[in-house]
Amino acid sequence: MNKSDADRIAPAEHGAPAYVRLSRTETEALCLKATRGAGYSWGIAEEAGAATGWLCANGVDGTDALLAVLDAPGMTAPEAAPENWSSPEGRALCPLLTGAALVDFAPLPGGPLHARTLLGPVRQPVLLLPFLSACAEDLGTSVQLEWSGHTLLIGQAIHATPQAIAALTGAALAVVTIARVDHPEPPAAPAPCAVAQQKTVQALEDLALRTTVPASDASRNSGAGAGTSDND
Repeated sequence: MNKSDADRIAPAEHGAPAYVRLSRTETEALCLKATRGAGYSWGIAEEAGAATGWLCANGVDGTDALLAVLDAPGMTAPEAAPENWSSPEGRALCPLLTGAALVDFAPLPGGPLHARTLLGPVRQPVLLLPFLSACAEDLGTSVQLEWSGHTLLIGQAIHATPQAIAALTGAALAVVTIARVDHPEPPAAPAPCAVAQQKTVQALEDLALRTTVPASDASRNSGAGAGTSDND
C-alpha cells in the first residue's frame, strides 16, 4: 500500500472497521472488474460498476451489498409476469439481473411500472435503486419502492428518511413493491460520497484479480508485451 492509499484510509478506533475513501470512478472500475471476476458477463459487470458508483455518489455504500451478491449462490433472473416478478423455482432474485431487466422492460406497454409490481424475494435489494433511477429518468417520473413498512422515492436521487435507507441497506433479502409516481421529484440535498470498508475493498480487489491472465510465452509472442526477447 503506498502513501496515497494510506492517506485515504480512516483509522479504526476501538475495534471498529477501517474505511477507504474511493471516488465514484474508482468504485465503478473496481466493482466492474470484481463482478466480471465473479463470473458475470461483461455487460452485467458494467451495470454493477455503474450501479455501485451511483449509490456511492448518493451517500450509500453499495460495496458491501455487491460483495454479498457476488458471494451468494443460487440466484436467478426474474420471470416477468403482470404485477409479479419472481423466480419460478422460488429462488432469490439477483438484483443485478433484475435491475437490468427492469430498465429494459420499463418503457414497454404493460411494463413493470405501469402498475404496482411485486419483486422478489430480491437479494440485497438496495442495489435495485440505481436501476430504478434509470427507469424514472426514461419515463420522466419517479418510482416508489415499498418493503416491510418502509417507503423510498427514487428519481435522480434517493428521497427517504435515514432510517428507511439504513433498513434497505441492511436488508439481505426482501420482497419489494415498485410503482410509478406521477408527480415532480422533490429537491434533494447533495449527499457526501460514501466510504467503503477496507476489508470489503480488499475482497473486491481479490475478485478483480481473476480478470487478469498471467503472461505466457504464447501471449508475449502474439503481441502482448515485448515477447520472449527484449533485444531491439
